[in-house]
Amino acid sequence: MITHIFLSSQPNGVGSAAVLEFWVQVLTSQQLWHRDRATLFLLDHLCKAAFQYSQEDCVQKLLYQQHKNALGYHCDKGLLSSLVSWIVAGNVTPSFIEGNANSSQVWFSWVVLNMESIFEEDSQLRRVVEGELVINALTPDQALKKAQTQLKLPIVPSLQRLMIYRWAHQALATPADHPLMPLIWQKFFLLYLHRPGPQYGLPVDGCIGRRFFQSAAHLNLLNEMKQRLIEVADFHHAASKALRVDSPADGSDRSPEKGRSCSPDYLTSPELHKELVRLCNVFVLWLEEESFQKGDTYIPSLPKQYDAYRLAKIMQNQQDLWMEYVNVELIHHEFQEALNLWLQVQLESHTASTTSAGQTDFTNPLSAKERIMSNLKKFDTPKPPLPLQPVKTPVPVISSASLVSQKEAIQLMRMDLNILQQHAKTAAIWESQHVALNSEMLDTVPKLYVNREEQITLHLECRGSSNKGCQGAALLTVQFEGKHKNEAVSQQLHALRKEVRQLQAEATKPPSLGVVEAAVHVENFITALINIYKVQPLPAIQKVGISLFFTLVEYVCDETQRNPPTRQFFSSCIEILGQVFISGTKSECKRLLQTILQNRRLCTLLSPYFTPVASPSEFVTLYEKVVAFLSEDNSDVVFMLLTKFDLTQWLNITKPPLSERTRLLESIHLALNACGLEPEEDILMPFNIFCKHWTKLLQYQFPDHYSDFLRLFMQSSSEQLLSPDCWKASLKALGCGSSVTEQGRFKKSDSTRSPVLQDAAEALLSEEQVETIEWLSTSFCKLRLASVDFRTFGLFSKWSPYVAEVNTFLEYLTKRLIDTEVVSLAQEPVGSNRILSLYSVIAGLFKPWILVLDKEDARYILMHLKIKSIFDKVRTLAL
Repeated sequence: MITHIFLSSQPNGVGSAAVLEFWVQVLTSQQLWHRDRATLFLLDHLCKAAFQYSQEDCVQKLLYQQHKNALGYHCDKGLLSSLVSWIVAGNVTPSFIEGNANSSQVWFSWVVLNMESIFEEDSQLRRVVEGELVINALTPDQALKKAQTQLKLPIVPSLQRLMIYRWAHQALATPADHPLMPLIWQKFFLLYLHRPGPQYGLPVDGCIGRRFFQSAAHLNLLNEMKQRLIEVADFHHAASKALRVDSPADGSDRSPEKGRSCSPDYLTSPELHKELVRLCNVFVLWLEEESFQKGDTYIPSLPKQYDAYRLAKIMQNQQDLWMEYVNVELIHHEFQEALNLWLQVQLESHTASTTSAGQTDFTNPLSAKERIMSNLKKFDTPKPPLPLQPVKTPVPVISSASLVSQKEAIQLMRMDLNILQQHAKTAAIWESQHVALNSEMLDTVPKLYVNREEQITLHLECRGSSNKGCQGAALLTVQFEGKHKNEAVSQQLHALRKEVRQLQAEATKPPSLGVVEAAVHVENFITALINIYKVQPLPAIQKVGISLFFTLVEYVCDETQRNPPTRQFFSSCIEILGQVFISGTKSECKRLLQTILQNRRLCTLLSPYFTPVASPSEFVTLYEKVVAFLSEDNSDVVFMLLTKFDLTQWLNITKPPLSERTRLLESIHLALNACGLEPEEDILMPFNIFCKHWTKLLQYQFPDHYSDFLRLFMQSSSEQLLSPDCWKASLKALGCGSSVTEQGRFKKSDSTRSPVLQDAAEALLSEEQVETIEWLSTSFCKLRLASVDFRTFGLFSKWSPYVAEVNTFLEYLTKRLIDTEVVSLAQEPVGSNRILSLYSVIAGLFKPWILVLDKEDARYILMHLKIKSIFDKVRTLAL
């Protein structure tokens, strides 16, 4: 193996990393490899070679994955029996190092402990435990239990498996003459002298190491470490005198291979031994110094014996290894010895085989086959190739059956959507907690300082004058209000800030793997569904898409809308499904509208896909549902829905019958009545849409709805349910929006008239105008006699808001009637009955407005008749 690594590192070789990975995979592929001493011996040499070639990362990577599998982070069946054996053996947390430390395979232990340190950092176990020790002043055991609860680790971590204890035990077990001895102690002090204060928003305080060593057992461990450092220092002091001494770690349990750690042909330089003696003495001082744990030491002021430079590096958590204390020359020497030994064994084997085959005739071609078969028998039979292990995809593959099965698709998606919704609810809880804590802090901060009444006495010295002395200093008493800090409030604020930091740390973590997988799975399913629908637009696939759309809508809630990631995710999914499967689909218009009306907050999300014109037969029914939903509280929802009713397209393409149009007209009239005489500002936007729809319907195939317009407006205006703007919009649509005097004489040849006005002019023929005038006269007369109020106070009591518009309309009708009859009346003699008949028709329009039914009530009529209104009526008659 060593030769293989050496050759691969040469130019044009595959590289030492690839060979190291190969051999590590080979050795760790067997069951319970960590308990086989032969395997550990080989792994120890591999780790030593990895250290020499600076390729420890590739070995740690393989061991890291196996360690995660053993801890239950992945379902790896190959390590199941190993995991079970660990638990049966009594170790709560599995490890590749049996017991607390390994004194025989120190190189292997070095790699494993570094790997476990990385795992402890990645799992945030050390961060949480240190946080509990610093903030809540718990014992290590209590902090560990709280960390397990918070992190939800698959296996309960045991106290002795924390890395600070692991490095401590390994430092005790490592032989004094081992090259890694100083580095292992360095790793321990990086944890022991760590200052975690700033990490948790606290000021720089003492080291955390002593908090891990509170129990009697752990205090005893510190004493053993101090004694061990003294022994190692004595060993290297003797070695520096060029004396042959045994390592203090030598004993009955020491393995034979470690007895040769210092080769007989190689001696370490005395200078390195002296440096190691000094380093051990520095370590002893670091262990003994209590002030480091309290945080009241100024490091640059320490004596030289403390090595302040390296101490500062340790406390700053600088991870650079102190390679100047490693016996690199010894490592190279032992590596070269291993290479020479292997070459010698190969040479001896080759010589022996040559001697045994000395009698073979290598030149005889007839014995070539025999020679080949004989040589092949010297090698092991080739092993068959390893079986391919199927790799499980992180996200389940979308099956073709689920794309056409509505039940299977919804069941599959609900599992993912439940995960995403729960993630959003958790984020909403964090947000609520954060808002509550901020509010509490804002309420508490003003109470931090208070003014209290204080009194002090000042002594003012008197220096006197040249001829007069002083009787003494003047005493002045000063009263004032001084600022004082409320310590109870300060402690409360400190606790609140700690809770906020913990909440922020929890909230800023990346989402769990399950949430990511769920989101990707839903996106993959929607993408696959749309792609197959574009190729084969089958009804079964469309049903799946529609069902998935409404299922996604079900999972939209306040929490998913408050959380930006889930809001964006649900909006994107609903958008693409709505565009492909819902928009323009006749069967889903009613269901979609019902969903919006039941949940108003979804209107902005769902209204873009509401296309009522796609269902012509349900157009009026859908419109009626929107009208029934109208109120001041949901005017914005009604407005958005009304903009989706393309009335022009429905009229031009569908050509609806008169009954459907009349039904729609009455529905719009109800909506206009609901808006009231003076629509509120919140309801103006839907009111304008209703007016626009009303005028479009009134103009369509005029005069189909002319009589409906008069009938409905007469009813609602009599009760002041209608806004005058409705009259204005309707009269403008009929071409009589302005007074006759302003627009001049109406000429059919006028090129400025709109098609609507032309249609109105052509439709309002003489007979029909007379009928309209007579109908209005009759209607107003009946209305005047309908109630006591109208009989007593006249029509102005209710119609006063509409007088201007009604006056314009009657003026228009009168003018049109006169223009129509003027040619024929010119031939009539003076005093003709036809002229008198025409005059009586026109006068009948105004009779209900000025008629006095009871002489005693005449004062009420005159009181309500404005002077301007009277002049307007007279002017109209004069025309």
